[in-house]
Amino acid sequence: MKKLIQQYAKDLTSGRLASGYEHSYRVYHLARKIGEQVEYDDEILHAACFLHDIEMAVGHPKSSAEKARVILVETGFPSAKINEVYLAILNHMPDCCEEPSNTEGKLLHDANFIDSLGAIGFSRLSIGAFLWHHMKTMGEVLDNLKKWLSYTDKFYFESSKKLADSKIAFFKEAVSQFEKELKL
Repeated sequence: MKKLIQQYAKDLTSGRLASGYEHSYRVYHLARKIGEQVEYDDEILHAACFLHDIEMAVGHPKSSAEKARVILVETGFPSAKINEVYLAILNHMPDCCEEPSNTEGKLLHDANFIDSLGAIGFSRLSIGAFLWHHMKTMGEVLDNLKKWLSYTDKFYFESSKKLADSKIAFFKEAVSQFEKELKL
């Protein structure tokens, strides 16, 4: 079943540079690393990580969660766990609606956020500023990057904070340099 879910993720995110399969793969492995000392259901975590960005329109957590439900039914995923995947995906963004209600959602949130920091995160968010948010100026991109920096106190797990430390340091330096260069 895991391979089938991953194939759906590959097919539905094909050609996406900033939110494609590679991102989902990194998020899943980061989530497992964060969760080494935590009890969680890997079946729920795997499905949530690989399906969390299958839709990237405005409000994508909700549309991805809805589409994930359909996919999980099609794959024969245990019906008792589908809502847990839905809830994890629904609240995976740091500026989202509510706090994740399950451990898998908190792991997904933290791993997704970590992958939005560091060099990869700086690239993902810069690409996303144009593709996802239709930003038109470098000033808007800078403001978006600063907004993401403001979330660095919103990790659910101490292990997430430790994994993110060097990425946050890089991201802060990159944003600072970006800001300096914009002032020329």
